[in-house]
Amino acid sequence: MKHYLSSLLADPKNFIALRYGEGFDIEDSELGEFHLQAAKKKFAGLRDKVKALKRLSEEQGVEEISCFDDLIRVLFPHTVYKSYPLSFLEKSRFDKLTKWLDGLTALDLSHIDASGCTSIDEWLDLLDVQTELRISHSAGTTGKLSFLPRTRQEAENVNLILRDMIRDWYGDDTGPDLIETPMPYIQPSYKGGYYTMLRGAELRAELFGVTDENSLYLYPDRMSADVCSLAGRIRAAEAKGESGSIELSPGLVNKRDQFIQREKDKKESVSEFFQQAVEKFGGRSVFLCTTWTMLYDAMLEARERGIDNIFGKDSVLVSGGGNKGYDLPDDWKEIIFRGLGFDRAYELYGMSEMMSGFPVCEHGHYHIPPVVIPFVLDPITGESMPRSGTHTGRFAFLDLMTETYWGGFISGDEVTLSGFDDDCACGRKGLFLDTAIRRYSEKEGGDDKINCSGAPEAHDKAIEFLLNAAQ
Repeated sequence: MKHYLSSLLADPKNFIALRYGEGFDIEDSELGEFHLQAAKKKFAGLRDKVKALKRLSEEQGVEEISCFDDLIRVLFPHTVYKSYPLSFLEKSRFDKLTKWLDGLTALDLSHIDASGCTSIDEWLDLLDVQTELRISHSAGTTGKLSFLPRTRQEAENVNLILRDMIRDWYGDDTGPDLIETPMPYIQPSYKGGYYTMLRGAELRAELFGVTDENSLYLYPDRMSADVCSLAGRIRAAEAKGESGSIELSPGLVNKRDQFIQREKDKKESVSEFFQQAVEKFGGRSVFLCTTWTMLYDAMLEARERGIDNIFGKDSVLVSGGGNKGYDLPDDWKEIIFRGLGFDRAYELYGMSEMMSGFPVCEHGHYHIPPVVIPFVLDPITGESMPRSGTHTGRFAFLDLMTETYWGGFISGDEVTLSGFDDDCACGRKGLFLDTAIRRYSEKEGGDDKINCSGAPEAHDKAIEFLLNAAQ
């Protein structure tokens, strides 16, 4: 085994200490052996520490990982981080929610008294103060938030990986080291919050030397987790014709109304925001994090005003999120980069549950770092596709970088995985995804039923175990 892989096997966090580009110079034949050994070690280390993982492994009869099929049988379905009853939030039973969460982390939460919490924000604040956890939540578009029990150190490592990727993706030191040389930071969103992207941005600001003087945010306050939860519940209730059944406290009504008004005013606010960016940082090299669609709208307006080449040519853009159903013209990227004045962009595929994003290469492929073990599952049977050729199916993975929660996960995304037999035309080795990615919930008209490998009832029993422990 190469020294690089031996270092990762000894400690996957060495991925941060080693050069980022080295991870994409490993043949798949070498990765296979490393991935199996690393999965075996990780499972052995967490099986008895994460209660839900232990229960699932017992139901599946997996005591150790001897092959990839064993690993697939103990991957969590993507519903696990939102498997709590909604009544825990509606009735402010944060003591029960804490017990539920205790089954998903290696940290001991039995000493936490959350019975006095009356909101999600209060609960997350409490965990911040009394534990190492820095919980982040999903957008809650299906009506429930997912809560990911990541520690502060794990959250910091996510940003250190991002730093390394920006610096080395196109070759060692071809990009800036944003810790050693901080840049003005522009984020067309809230300044912070517990939503995964915002939680990461808050920690990134600390690491990357972001101050009030060298930053600009669309909204200078924090996004409320309670409002995110409410927005998702309202959408789900409206879809069922039950919106009138949601009871709201006066405080939450005020937050909701403010949130709704901001959404109504968003287009005008974004326009004003980018005008402020021009005035404050025009001509300077900046670090910009946003979605393609928001950038396109802003740069299209800039073009109509006769404004282009806004920022310095050494600026950095980190983007992703796809087009979100937005109908963009063929020259949309040309419009964006002409307006921005630079073209150094890093587009990533990732999700809250995964610490390492997959950067896109010059040939339009998302490359998978060696610290993520990817699988494509048959959407009908749940079995793994062969580790050869090119296959389309449900994306699943084991993230080797997680230390206090199980990084084995079955996603809701349909992907196409390649790289087992042929390298990408960009010259990087290893596995990669095609950029055509979609949610199964969209494909199936809102219904995303996961058929897990092995006995599906084993996954149901693991979730039932979490719920029983919370009572």
